[in-house]
Amino acid sequence: MEETSLSEQLRGSGLSGKDLAARVNEILRSDNGLYGILDFELVNLGDGTAEFTLPLTDAARRRGGVVHGGVVSYALDSACGIAVMTQNKGIDQYTVELKINFLRKLSSAPFRVVGRTIKVGSHLASAEGEIRDAEGKLCALALGTWFIVGVKSKSGEPDH
Repeated sequence: MEETSLSEQLRGSGLSGKDLAARVNEILRSDNGLYGILDFELVNLGDGTAEFTLPLTDAARRRGGVVHGGVVSYALDSACGIAVMTQNKGIDQYTVELKINFLRKLSSAPFRVVGRTIKVGSHLASAEGEIRDAEGKLCALALGTWFIVGVKSKSGEPDH
């Protein structure tokens, strides 16, 4: 059976606001083990924006009691990618590039992770993201590009 992308699952759902965020959380927890392990949670989803919270769990922590850089990367890729998904007219998307500036250690939880689209075209999208700690201090910035997988052709194959 063919897998349906998150974009396709949500496009016709008729959900919005907190109901849509709850449905995305449900899908991501069932499809993505890391999402649940990190206790990552989508709290706000809008047109071109996605906001998550990230606690400081043992799974996210590295030596020194701070969030591991790989977790920071995952969080920013997810927030920006979900923001892109809200404006994606295709059937899926893939991260092409993600640049991250690590500005300060993440040790004061919970963290607020926000992704925002900059421009979404028919083949490429760009987005920016940030992570702030419990005091509102900026900890990391991201800038990325996503490839938009086009609509399915008559043969059923994605139009890359």
